[in-house]
Amino acid sequence: MADYTLFKKSIEIAEGGYQNFKQDQGNYNSLNERVGTNFGISARFYEGIIGYPPSVEDMKNITKTEVHILFKNEFWDKVRADEITHQGVAELIVDHAINAGPKSAAGIVQKTLNTYFNSDLTVDYAVGPKTLAAINAVDPVLLFQKIAMARLENYKGKKEYKKFGRSWRSRVYKLGTKFGIPLEKCPT
Repeated sequence: MADYTLFKKSIEIAEGGYQNFKQDQGNYNSLNERVGTNFGISARFYEGIIGYPPSVEDMKNITKTEVHILFKNEFWDKVRADEITHQGVAELIVDHAINAGPKSAAGIVQKTLNTYFNSDLTVDYAVGPKTLAAINAVDPVLLFQKIAMARLENYKGKKEYKKFGRSWRSRVYKLGTKFGIPLEKCPT
């Protein structure tokens, strides 16, 4: 079964530290104040955790320990990654959950399983027992490749793609490299 501790270093590299780009909507709290993102934790997400609009200081003070608790509880556990048999597939799904939300990640997985593996899943944007069983029942390398390509296609439809597309694509390809799974290059 997949193990969160094996994922920690990859997500730390992918997310980096504090940043406060004007163009990144994740840097704004509910008061529309630009307070930044730290270790991949967006201002709006963190606001939901702490119960009030965070300040720049709040965002800068997020620790790696706190980040890993949040990543494990709010993303890894939401997509039931501990129950996925292939570490690479689990990490690819969770990486997308952190980047775009657990519902988006689950939806891509369900659509991919239906399209390429003849699963008959209801696309409800949640990893439940049927989705989990379907994930674990198919060739994990092929599933990894198909989910990766679906993520890359999904990113192209985002309005922020021109600004962030390169880093989003890099996340996917780095996971492919980490697990020795070749991925087709997706046109930019």
